[in-house]
Amino acid sequence: MTWKAEEFSAPDLFPFAKKGQKLLDAAAAWQMHSTCALFSLQMEGASFFSRRFWDDLRLIETLMRRDGLADTYDVVVNFFQNATSDYTSEVARFASLGAGFASETAGRVREGAEATIDDMRAATLAP
Repeated sequence: MTWKAEEFSAPDLFPFAKKGQKLLDAAAAWQMHSTCALFSLQMEGASFFSRRFWDDLRLIETLMRRDGLADTYDVVVNFFQNATSDYTSEVARFASLGAGFASETAGRVREGAEATIDDMRAATLAP
């Protein structure tokens, strides 16, 4: 059995019901958008921590194979330089992703506000 959106539209007798329906539609769209953004950030974070985990394991493996103290020092310093660089770039990437999601959300809110203003304008002009 398929459901059609037209079957659940508010009747013309209740104009307040249409506004409530639009509010619920907007709330559901906002929740879907925020959930998608959250999942994207979680996938990005999981990917980053997976890469860092393998780098940590490679460090341990490399340290176990080294004999000299100077070599060990170079390996550890190089590891921490790379880790610092990776974490810094990942923070910048997260900030960029967050800004992109915020910009997209602001665009959707602006579109919703424009649609509401157009509806109010049409209701004012209607006899």
